[in-house]
Amino acid sequence: MALRLAFWSALLCLVSVVDGSTEPVAQPSTTQHSGIHRSTTKGWGFGFDAGGATGSFDNQPSDGGPLAGARVGYGFNRIVTLYAAAYEADVKVRKFDGFDEVSYGHIDYGMRLHLPNRSRRWVPYADLALFCFRPVSDVQENGTKTTSNFGSLPSGSLGFGLAVYLTESRALDVKFKGENSAFNDVEIGNISTGAAVDHTHTFVDIPTKSDRFTIGISWWPK
Repeated sequence: MALRLAFWSALLCLVSVVDGSTEPVAQPSTTQHSGIHRSTTKGWGFGFDAGGATGSFDNQPSDGGPLAGARVGYGFNRIVTLYAAAYEADVKVRKFDGFDEVSYGHIDYGMRLHLPNRSRRWVPYADLALFCFRPVSDVQENGTKTTSNFGSLPSGSLGFGLAVYLTESRALDVKFKGENSAFNDVEIGNISTGAAVDHTHTFVDIPTKSDRFTIGISWWPK
């Protein structure tokens, strides 16, 4: 699923960039500020990202894997933007009680703080968010393949990024984000125990760490 999301995100990025290249080039101003590239972070904005994710589960490192997602937000001014985002990643865990490949989703509710600067073509920002994990994994139990679902309490994440504007309303977006959390709920279904099918629901405390690096496109429609 994450690979499909990565493909569509990359395609949307390409379409946005190509479409933006057809816009007429604004004539430079004759004022002393003619060197400043116009850009915007105000109003409704949308983003599509693809990249990679890695981290650890129960202090066991992962080999990482692809990640893709989308974001929608609203900029109140040139500095503050509130947003919601959803991502999916597929990572390979080295050792985690029989769990080999883990697919998990990120749901982020956050705020971007764009740093003001003289050259608005390059706009760095800090990213603060509350997020929830929702991993799903296949696990082998007594020779039976089953699906497990994890849940986590909301946790905080911190990231930094750079938006490079191609036009006033379109920008390439490069971002790194890290977070620490814990799975507090595990649900394992369809585990065969003798002739019956058992459904196990347990509460645990599994520390997790996730790092995300993405490249994408941000767009503010006029």
